[in-house]
Amino acid sequence: MNWYIGQEVGVLRETGIFKIIELHNDYVVLEDENGFNYRYKLDLISPRHAIFVDKISLKDQELSDRSKRLNAVQSKETTLPSIDLHAEDLGLPSNYAAHEVFTAQIAAFKRFCNLQSRQRIAKFLVIHGAGEGRLKEEIRQLVMSRPGISMHDAQWSNGAVGCSRIELILSSFTPF
Repeated sequence: MNWYIGQEVGVLRETGIFKIIELHNDYVVLEDENGFNYRYKLDLISPRHAIFVDKISLKDQELSDRSKRLNAVQSKETTLPSIDLHAEDLGLPSNYAAHEVFTAQIAAFKRFCNLQSRQRIAKFLVIHGAGEGRLKEEIRQLVMSRPGISMHDAQWSNGAVGCSRIELILSSFTPF
């Protein structure tokens, strides 16, 4: 392969776009999109090529349409009652400090649990987000401190869980 300075390449077992900045006999020095330099053996890099999406065949388009229809079918999980604890979905003012948002999210979770209990609904979803996990962990601690309630991971997003399924044993749940 003929490599050249400035060529965009990919690296095996690495993500991102790299650019060749130095060429040597058995290795290259690459710069990633953040400006960091790395040294790799030549056999670990491959050239990047543009893929033109306007040349998608009709067969591929039909498969894509079919998968969209299948994904549109609602699962049991999506028909459960749910609460989204993101600040914007709770209607919290944008000038709230982080601890005020957190306190409001916990209060909303408790109110929603109590409402589901009063309405005799045993399963529901809590969308806490996949961020650093502080809200999820606090909710988990609340759930573990109460009889008649359990929490399970419900939705995966890029390897992180942003939603949990809460199950109530209505006969033994103690409201918050």
